[in-house]
Amino acid sequence: MAATTVDWIRNWEEIYDGRLKVMQRDYSIDDWTERAEDYSERRKTNQYEFGENVYAALTGHGIVGDTSRVIEVGSGPGTFVIPFSKHAEHITAVEPADGMIRIIRENAREAGIENYDIINKIWQDVSIPELRGKYDLVITSTVIWMFRDIMAQISRMEEMTHGHCCVVEGIDSTDALGKKIWYTIMGEIPYPPYPGYPIIFNLLYQNGRIPQVRIVEAKSRRSTEKLMKMYKVFYSLYTKFTPEVEEKIHSALLADSASGLHEGTYRSAVVWWDPKERREMV
Repeated sequence: MAATTVDWIRNWEEIYDGRLKVMQRDYSIDDWTERAEDYSERRKTNQYEFGENVYAALTGHGIVGDTSRVIEVGSGPGTFVIPFSKHAEHITAVEPADGMIRIIRENAREAGIENYDIINKIWQDVSIPELRGKYDLVITSTVIWMFRDIMAQISRMEEMTHGHCCVVEGIDSTDALGKKIWYTIMGEIPYPPYPGYPIIFNLLYQNGRIPQVRIVEAKSRRSTEKLMKMYKVFYSLYTKFTPEVEEKIHSALLADSASGLHEGTYRSAVVWWDPKERREMV
């Protein structure tokens, strides 16, 4: 019996479209401003352990170093801006949300970082001709799922670098607490999947790239207060955020940690490739 070939681009689009069908509205830039403090608290855990581990994975394979110029697509609170700036020559943050930009600057001042700049735009509005070939590495983390036209945006990343591209995605899309809260609020409605790893790896390979991957592990530390802000934004996308919904979330968070501090370990896939290297398409 012949094996069925998966169309990974179509698979990506189906996941994207399926998520939108469940949502009452899509994310807005204001939502990311609202989540800025939560994201920052998470990424700063153990002195930016997540970003440092990603950097270590890349520098260990000669992808980035002290003379590198890096651009981060959808930088959030400075996921890679802060840890990478300690090692690389310069890093540019592409970030549209004013709240995230404020946090990047606060975190940079706190860390004594100055070798960075910010492009205050959504990625799709960034002018590629102005920046073509300027960077050694184009990197993004937990952002690429927002692009339905996935290969078009990957191609834009590739145009901007004379070195490598990198996508970092979580391996486990939802933790146990997140799943528990979802079904408490949403009943039997399935949790909407977010395309990431290993789909992005397969998609790249199927379209001629030669991706490499390494798995990194990092701690996450978040307060109940910050997590409540995150869940308020998240569930406002899928249902009416009533006092009852808020109470269900709050009760679940209290049961998870009476101390008000939520800690966990999560794994992410660091996927990189050289746009100049292509495999022969069959």
